[in-house]
Amino acid sequence: PYLVHQDLVGEIAFVLRTYVKNKKGRCRIYEAPVDVQLDCDNKTMVQPDVMVICKREQMTKKNVLGAPDFVVEVLSKGTRKKDMTIKLNKYTNAGVREYWIVDPKYERVIVYDIENDLGISLYTFDDCVPVGIFNGECVIDFKKIKEYVGDFLLEE
Repeated sequence: PYLVHQDLVGEIAFVLRTYVKNKKGRCRIYEAPVDVQLDCDNKTMVQPDVMVICKREQMTKKNVLGAPDFVVEVLSKGTRKKDMTIKLNKYTNAGVREYWIVDPKYERVIVYDIENDLGISLYTFDDCVPVGIFNGECVIDFKKIKEYVGDFLLEE
């Protein structure tokens, strides 16, 4: 992955992890590469860029069994089509509660609120994006992330 991809993944995971720690929550935040047996059948293995697991019984020593509660995929040239179609379908069918697609090329965030069947919300990198699984109490400020990442966004 390009550095912009890693910066975005790291910053999003940092905000999520900080929120959970401050709330003394039980959820765990992981960044790729961590295997997820999405359908618990050894047939569908994925490695989300960022994920939140709130059911500790899903975690083994080496992977996650079943759908994460929250998934973020950061698009790149090689993953764009797969993340926006195939993975969206797989995550939806497996029971992921919320799925974000972060698009550094167009500086946008597409949020799928799968759990509440509220459809799609579109944000830009100038917005604060509420995390639905945390009732909007956790917010990812993409403007701050954009300022941190800086010129790397232009190179994606």
